Amino acid sequence: MKILLTIDGSEYSIRASEYAAKLTKYIPNSKVTLLYVDTLLTLIKTRGGVLPPDFERALDVNAEDALEKAKKIFIEKDLPFDVKVLEGYDVATTIANCAKEFNYDQIIMGTRGLGSIKGILLGSVSHKVLQIAPCAVTVVK
Repeated sequence: MKILLTIDGSEYSIRASEYAAKLTKYIPNSKVTLLYVDTLLTLIKTRGGVLPPDFERALDVNAEDALEKAKKIFIEKDLPFDVKVLEGYDVATTIANCAKEFNYDQIIMGTRGLGSIKGILLGSVSHKVLQIAPCAVTVVK
């Protein structure tokens, strides 16, 4: 089974990582990809902004910070995984397109991410992914 695990560094994405790790132990030959969608670079490019020469390296550090806890979960449990960092303006569409392009069987994600609106039962990204994903979606709270 090919699993796409979305990571944004939030508590919910870490919970989703734990869930995906448990699931992977029970499904032999599962392949998990940790996916981080970088929206900042796309936003700056579309608004005509100019980036300093070391800006992309700084973005890589932000992605690594978000991915580090999830990686640790898989490493400690000796489970295989790979990592994708994609640029995209619309996180949900980027996730769904990745799942379709690379034929993932399942997307696992947290209910809410790092958005600024608190108290919404289901985050806007997870809600949209549920609507447009080409495969099964598991939302972890």
